Amino acid sequence: MDTLITRALELAPQHSALMGHFSAEVITKEKGRFNQVIGLAKNRLKKNEGIQEGQWYGNQTHVKVYVKSLNQMIHEIIDVKGFQKKYPRPTLFFWPDFYQDFIGTNCVSPLNYQGREYYSYVYKGDTLVSGQKGFQFEVRPSSTGDRLFTGKLTLSNTGWIIRWEAQVESDALLYHMDLQHQWVNQAWLPKSAYFTLAGGLMGNYGEFILQEEVQQTPQSWKAEPGFHIPNQSQERLNIAEIGFDEVFATQLLGNFHQSLLRKWKSRPQSGLITMDSVRYVQREEIKHNTQEDHFFQGSMTSNLLEASIDTLRKSPFSLNQLLFSKSFYYGPRQKDFYPFEIYYKSPVFDSNFNTVEGFVANAGLVFRKRWARYRFLEAEFLGRRSFGLNRNTGYVKLRYKTDSFDISLAQGDFVQQLNPDNSISPEMNSLSTLLLKNNQMKIYRKEFWNLALIKRFSSKFFLKSSLEWSRRSQMDNTTDYYWFNYLNRKFTSNNPQNEEYTQDGFQTHQAFISQLTVGFRPFLTQYYRNHIRESEWGSSPLILFKYRAGWKGVAESSAQFNMIELSYLQNMALSPWIKTGFIINAGTFIGDAPSYFIDFKHYNGTMNLVQAGEMLASHRLVGYYQNFTSGANQRLNVNHYAYSTAGTYIEGLSLFQFSNLWLKPILGMKKSYVKELLIANTVYIKNQKLLYSEVGYGLDGLLKIFRLEAIASFINGQFNYVGLRLNLNSRIRIGNLPD
Repeated sequence: MDTLITRALELAPQHSALMGHFSAEVITKEKGRFNQVIGLAKNRLKKNEGIQEGQWYGNQTHVKVYVKSLNQMIHEIIDVKGFQKKYPRPTLFFWPDFYQDFIGTNCVSPLNYQGREYYSYVYKGDTLVSGQKGFQFEVRPSSTGDRLFTGKLTLSNTGWIIRWEAQVESDALLYHMDLQHQWVNQAWLPKSAYFTLAGGLMGNYGEFILQEEVQQTPQSWKAEPGFHIPNQSQERLNIAEIGFDEVFATQLLGNFHQSLLRKWKSRPQSGLITMDSVRYVQREEIKHNTQEDHFFQGSMTSNLLEASIDTLRKSPFSLNQLLFSKSFYYGPRQKDFYPFEIYYKSPVFDSNFNTVEGFVANAGLVFRKRWARYRFLEAEFLGRRSFGLNRNTGYVKLRYKTDSFDISLAQGDFVQQLNPDNSISPEMNSLSTLLLKNNQMKIYRKEFWNLALIKRFSSKFFLKSSLEWSRRSQMDNTTDYYWFNYLNRKFTSNNPQNEEYTQDGFQTHQAFISQLTVGFRPFLTQYYRNHIRESEWGSSPLILFKYRAGWKGVAESSAQFNMIELSYLQNMALSPWIKTGFIINAGTFIGDAPSYFIDFKHYNGTMNLVQAGEMLASHRLVGYYQNFTSGANQRLNVNHYAYSTAGTYIEGLSLFQFSNLWLKPILGMKKSYVKELLIANTVYIKNQKLLYSEVGYGLDGLLKIFRLEAIASFINGQFNYVGLRLNLNSRIRIGNLPD
């Protein structure tokens, strides 16, 4: 039987190439549910999205599929029946290609050409399938870890897969699958598939089940001449907006299905661009399921309408709705939007405390006219009340946006952090100030006009620009109020200094500032789904060019400087078990240095008591990323802008994420969701003759929620100290983010 395994591994590429050129009718059923929802979210999900804990939500799709290859198909949708879904979408047919070395870019196929390095194959006996003899093997990974399969593989005497029953763990999701094939036209083609997924995010746990049944013997089909890359295709350019839509739970359920497609449908070794063309046989494609189906049974609610997913549910107005931020919708309902919306920003969760203004509350109204979910015109009015200063400020903003275009005009009298690109969370600064007497956030008053533009020409190329006139005024600490007299320390000044900027504060002045950022992904690869182009974001680095300038004399501006910056961002998978990401920033000021500290190059930001930001975004122990857990007074009182510069700088940030490295095998955590991290950061600042470096180790996914890091810092090659960081678990991609 060892000879049969050898034959199967050698012939896998040929079998992969023959898995296509057929058509068949398929019934696909999918369902998902939350088995556990954290705390207060349960009632909100049921009320706002129609999602109830323990309730299944799904749909059934009847489709005629034409398969050119396993990642190039035409789907003729016959009908879609929803189960507890008000607006179900069709589930497209897919079949993973286990004849490739890797499934997607993550999991090692049992028919990998080097399969014996990853797996052991134990012969268990023969069986008879469709009148042909099959040979069964137990497949076990050679080492314990994720992205390796465990299961039973049934092969024909020529190495075709007859049946594959297996499970694998990948990226905190556990997959079970049962793929059965049938002998048609001298090939073993799809017959039925059954997938289950289980996993969680931030304490919410769910599961997803997908079942596919080929309804009759597949027929031979030759691809139509027109089956090629669409000439007129659209792109999803607002990826970040879609990915972080307010409808959290509905998206999470949908992401289980998308996870299957990303991991199991792509065929990177085939060299074929993934394409799915969708068309409807009947115009009344959406039909609600009225008959009981065993697949959809379980955890039924007494009121099915109440438990149906609807991301735009409306409820009668009541005064308690004003306690929290809420959208009120008007006009005739469209499929995924209402034409008119009033969004109320409540001051309950938009209140904070700082040593300059005392206690602060923000409240606002946003009026939107929509033509599509992500195409709208809005007017925003926001008011800010500083109780310590007894002052009211605010701003108004008019904005028009589409998927690829975003322009806004704003005017107001507000406060601004010294580092607007990486701002500190006001709420977390409040806790740091009141509990630790560590007032990290530094602000100034800004009376301004601002015009901002974002234009995404494609996923490969975009630009961002802004013009702003402002009157900038110094603000000073007005209160030393606290809850705990931590270490009996003193609050730091709201006007930071460092080696390059030694004066305390600045005079009120006017400034006219422009900024232009150009982004380019030169090697981005894409795939097509019904004339929609999707992008593989890790396939190309992101190159950014930024030019920021202050124009002296324009509108009485006294700010004069020219800063350029070039950035290189990349994230990639070095192996199924190692991911890496890095960022390189290099910049300088041309001509005179800026006169005001506000206009310096600043580092880092978003320091929280529990850090929830991107893993690859900053140095860990510089400035207001300073370690707070060690209790060292001098570290907590560090000047948060110590390394801000008006000169040349080079910065490098890197992160390596391992499924198994050192500590996990020792502690017996190989089967846990924990991943190990290696961190290396450095920055060189010419004016300060400073080379600052960090190296660190971390565990990501402790208790499914936390990330713990230990970081050692060095200044000009000399050891400084070791700090500990406690963060929220981050499963967001590292490095090259959509913009």
